[in-house]
Amino acid sequence: MLRLFFCYKFITTSMNIIKCFTVLTLLLFSCSNNKNLNNVIVTPHPIATEIGKITFENGGNAFDAAVASAFALSVVEPSMSGIGGRLQVIFTENDIMSGIDATTVVPDSYIHDEYENGYKFIGIPGVVHGLIKLHENRGNIPLSLLLEPVIDLAKDGFKLTLGNATRLNYSRDHILKNSIINNYFLKDTNFEEGDILIQKDLANVLTEIALKGIDGFYDGWVAQKMVDDIQKNGGFLTLNDLKNYQSLEANIISGSFNGYTVNSLYLPSFGAITIQMLQLLDHWPIDIKSDTDFLMSVYETSKYVYSNSRSAQFNNDSLKQIISSEKNKLLSENLFNECCTSNTQILNNNDGNTAHISVADKSGNTVSLTQTVGPLMGSGVITDSLGFVYATTMGSYLGITAPGQRAYSHISPTIVTNSENFPVAILGAAGGSRIPTAIVQVLVRYLKLNISLSESLHAFRVHPEEDRVLIEQHDGLSFSFKLDSLPYNYELINSMARFGRVQAIILDTLNQRWHGASDPDWEGSVYNSFQ
Repeated sequence: MLRLFFCYKFITTSMNIIKCFTVLTLLLFSCSNNKNLNNVIVTPHPIATEIGKITFENGGNAFDAAVASAFALSVVEPSMSGIGGRLQVIFTENDIMSGIDATTVVPDSYIHDEYENGYKFIGIPGVVHGLIKLHENRGNIPLSLLLEPVIDLAKDGFKLTLGNATRLNYSRDHILKNSIINNYFLKDTNFEEGDILIQKDLANVLTEIALKGIDGFYDGWVAQKMVDDIQKNGGFLTLNDLKNYQSLEANIISGSFNGYTVNSLYLPSFGAITIQMLQLLDHWPIDIKSDTDFLMSVYETSKYVYSNSRSAQFNNDSLKQIISSEKNKLLSENLFNECCTSNTQILNNNDGNTAHISVADKSGNTVSLTQTVGPLMGSGVITDSLGFVYATTMGSYLGITAPGQRAYSHISPTIVTNSENFPVAILGAAGGSRIPTAIVQVLVRYLKLNISLSESLHAFRVHPEEDRVLIEQHDGLSFSFKLDSLPYNYELINSMARFGRVQAIILDTLNQRWHGASDPDWEGSVYNSFQ
């Protein structure tokens, strides 16, 4: 009605009836086109998804749900992400694409060396700043109310999933080696599924953030405790580092793929190589009709990208070449013609522990958000009376050495739009260097090969590794090719969740409804207000 009122005023003041009728028609078409849209959130942990559901039911939008669920992951997935880590997000609001770079930053006083002490790997955390910036002027629910269920979750505790217990047990030695305090994520015996994890100190920190926003983390008693602990144990973080930290507007890059536009983030995210792989596969000279075709095309294109473009993307002059559909058409033909003959070295191909959230709401807003602490349990350091893990930023893990440098990673939150510039796929992944290949394989199967989203997430994946192709093979997976017939060295990986964990939402364009799916290799879940 408000829009109709403005249109009426426009008529009465300017008498430009034709123009107003055009505007009104577009508005009514827009409203009818989106009338069936629903609220959906997909996260890697069922409790974080539940927090998103509660947020939607309390009148929140996509930004409220994303921020509340991201903070909830700090509570329920401490080994994978948290308020001591880094974040990258791409989102749409009123059909406008934006992004936030909230990665960790190297402290000003850092002196590079190959330290063993986890304290000396700690950079300036970015998650809190990025989440609050995402929420500012976009959310419907005040931050103080938005975080109430998350604070209660930390204060009252939650039941560990089997995955939670496994990861906490696996990180035991890492924490004992690096943290002075070991009373948060350790106990005398192993954790078991169903154990209750209570985090009252973390609840206090979240309460301070809820009341004071950015200053509740980057200033005041929380900041002081961080700095006191880190400097006492040889780290570099200062109060000025924290006070001066800024999350930045991210550099969005886009490229064509099968009639769609793929939108992701440039450095410190690795969206450029995600786009290039998709374009190379889009122009692959033969149709991908079999599992053998799929393996060979993905391996040949990803091998090239990881051995060439992954480093070339740091040169701004190379970016246009990397995401040029015309250039990639020629390159794809060359890769096809040279198939199975080249032998390239792929370095720094590490697994990573990360969490991704995808959100879409009934107003058409979408969020693709990835946050991480780096390797399992990050630096392994927890400050007494704060209760969260700091990410690993410096040292050999990321190769970050210069003061003020923003940490980069394979994080690649992605939104695919159609010819009308409306999102049709919102997704991202966890899994270190395997994030781009996981996203690419899901999108190729879904958008190019017309395989359902659920089947696209369930299907086997591959990844380049040194002089061989890694092939996912575990219970529930199958492929039609015979291994002995492959023209490559190969290695079968029979453990779960080693090829990226994708959380995705797609638009059913016929019925104008969002549908979500969570990677079956993990413990994630979906909330859909329509179902």
